Amino acid sequence: MAAPSASGLKYASKLAGQRVLILGGTSGIGFAVSEASLEAGLLVTVSSSSAPKLSTALDRLRSSPAYVPSSTSVAEGGVPRLTGFTCDLSNPSTVEANLTQLLDQATLEGRHKFDHVVFTAGDALALTPIGQITPEGYARASAVRFTAPLILSKLLSTEKYFNHSVYSSITFTSGTNSEKPAPGWSVVAGVCGAIEGLARGLAVDLKPTRVNLVSPGAVKTELFSAFGEGEQLEQLLDGFKKQTLTGTVGTPEDVAEAYIYLMRDRYVTGRCLGTDGGRLLA
Repeated sequence: MAAPSASGLKYASKLAGQRVLILGGTSGIGFAVSEASLEAGLLVTVSSSSAPKLSTALDRLRSSPAYVPSSTSVAEGGVPRLTGFTCDLSNPSTVEANLTQLLDQATLEGRHKFDHVVFTAGDALALTPIGQITPEGYARASAVRFTAPLILSKLLSTEKYFNHSVYSSITFTSGTNSEKPAPGWSVVAGVCGAIEGLARGLAVDLKPTRVNLVSPGAVKTELFSAFGEGEQLEQLLDGFKKQTLTGTVGTPEDVAEAYIYLMRDRYVTGRCLGTDGGRLLA
């Protein structure tokens, strides 16, 4: 566990010097969490399945005003302010080996443990009609969004890679469709509901480490680029806006605040924090 910041700030420096691993931290919500973590003084490690995306994200993060390189080298026992590694989470048969390799690399085989882990990784949503779903199809739909977090939790349950205490946290990502599914979203709602149950169970099994999850509504990320910048995109965004009380679509920068809060508040565990513009009430 890192020592308190020498700045003397009671709130802003609460996470300073602690280590966080952000899986999916190279784009969308995950990238915003990475940026916010740097601003909070955390030592940040990001992971992505794509080497080009990882390289681009690291360059962007190093250009952030919040990025200041560590003054102590790894050879001197220091931890870099920012590191990144590739890790493929899509294949259940290899995910445990891949996650083990990631944790070994990122912690120098357990010598520099993490204080926080944030899981924002996801793949393209497979909206398979319930009448067409198969066991194989469900396995694909849940591979990144449930199986990977489950196996990651297994690896974090020991003391090798993670500092277990009330000061530490694990935060997963769900979505409002688990509570208010749209037509045709039964499979996705099931996967989201499963990760919510996992978080609550882990809060009990891994205590005093805090385990929570964030449930975003519609958030405009790079995924929306598939719709271009024209009328089709505007119609899509207008539809999402009408489903909220705020009349807006979420931004990664706003939603990232939820993850930082769950790292900071040492009295919250086993909870699902919604950031959805009031979609559940609209």
